[in-house]
Amino acid sequence: MQTEKRILDIAIECGYEHEQTYIRAFKREYGLTPGECRESGRNIHVTTPLHLFPNNNVCGNLVYGPNMVMIPSFHLIGCIHRIEIAEAPTEAPEAAKQFWWNKRHKVLHPVEPNIYYGLTRTPDPSLSWTYYLPSMRVQNMKDIPDGFTGDTVPASLCVGFRYIGNHHYEEISELRAEALYTAIDRLAKEHNGRYELLDSEFFFEKIDIDAYDGQYCQMEWFAPIRVKYT
Repeated sequence: MQTEKRILDIAIECGYEHEQTYIRAFKREYGLTPGECRESGRNIHVTTPLHLFPNNNVCGNLVYGPNMVMIPSFHLIGCIHRIEIAEAPTEAPEAAKQFWWNKRHKVLHPVEPNIYYGLTRTPDPSLSWTYYLPSMRVQNMKDIPDGFTGDTVPASLCVGFRYIGNHHYEEISELRAEALYTAIDRLAKEHNGRYELLDSEFFFEKIDIDAYDGQYCQMEWFAPIRVKYT
């Protein structure tokens, strides 16, 4: 996903003597060939040595993870906000609601009409603020409405968490958001620096509105991660 190298060259770099041996092993692990993986844009779940804590109680709800996932590159269009980091648990959910209620319909031809993306980027770790983009996923950047912004999330190995709450998705409050980040911070500290969480580069949440069944909502959260080799 992150390169245009030939499959043969990738196979050799991974220690395989023959391209077909690599392709068979890849398909056995992931259910599709490397070429199909590159073309499909599917998320690829990676078997990980991370210790998976089964859940964290978040205000009476649950956070599952972490999982390691290879995220393909994708495009977003939305309305960008500059938000102070200290105010993010309050202001980001409010910006998300306003975008979903009032502005998402201006994004033409969304790939996933019922899925919300909230992308956070930190232009400089020394700053006290971030850019937050409430957005929809699109096929390309050809049609960006006036007043909207486009961004491309690079193909990345990410750590992912899944939040399940017994409430409406619009009720993801400041308290719940802070509890979720506490669970994520636990990952970074549990492994004594073995894994580097690259959330200073970007991170995003993903909410499938159709997943709300009248009682429970779901939210996924992803950030790049790097394994430190010693």
